[in-house]
Amino acid sequence: MSMIKRIRDRRDATRRARAIEHALRSANSPSVRNEIIAIAQRHVS
Repeated sequence: MSMIKRIRDRRDATRRARAIEHALRSANSPSVRNEIIAIAQRHVS
């Protein structure tokens, strides 16, 4: 794996984590939070 690919992958993972955190903070109900968490877990696996 090239160094540039590793840097891009790390940057993308950081952006994704920030977006998930923002979505969790702005979720109105526990069920929406659970859905966000389920979607995030599917993406990681």
